[in-house]
Amino acid sequence: MQEEVLLQRGELRRSLLKRRRQLSVAQRVGMERDLHQRLRCLPVVQDADFFFIYCAYGSEVSTLELIDYLLAQGKTICVPLSEPTTTSLRAVRIIDPHKELIRGYKGIPEPDPQLVEERSTPAIRLQVAIIPGSAFDRRGFRLGYGGGYYDRFLALEAPQALRIGLAFDVQLVDHLPEEPHDVPMDMLVTERRCLSWSRPAAAAPQGY
Repeated sequence: MQEEVLLQRGELRRSLLKRRRQLSVAQRVGMERDLHQRLRCLPVVQDADFFFIYCAYGSEVSTLELIDYLLAQGKTICVPLSEPTTTSLRAVRIIDPHKELIRGYKGIPEPDPQLVEERSTPAIRLQVAIIPGSAFDRRGFRLGYGGGYYDRFLALEAPQALRIGLAFDVQLVDHLPEEPHDVPMDMLVTERRCLSWSRPAAAAPQGY
């Protein structure tokens, strides 16, 4: 059964990533504009002060404009630093993403290592975590990229943070085959919709 779930997840991941990559530049520009506007209007985004935001890589929804906007609003922005030896993430505060991000793990934009000691931020301070994925479903479950970095971070380091998935609407499916350690989102924002779910009182995923 577990092997079947893994095969299903792998097939879905390949299919949804292909669908995302096939979006044209013109489509992406308009969709990201609408998505960012929808996200910025959320009361929780307007009211929160400490954010954890992924740095877009490949065909992911861009976040640079969003980071610039929130910094201009006086928000504190942390971005992920991958630690492959422990398959974990560290939250590192940035002030200027145009100067402080470099190509990091697997080419993903990450904070310059020189900033890590000074800018590492306790994950318990984060109020909102904005998360990427290859697919999301209408129940709030997310399909990542197979490493478990974000699931582990959200479950163990920042369980208090409101989890907002960002995706294009073509990445939304009715149902994903989930695993016990999957961490569901509290909200999903696409260019067409904003979905939200109530978090169970005992929402700690199993498996870590």
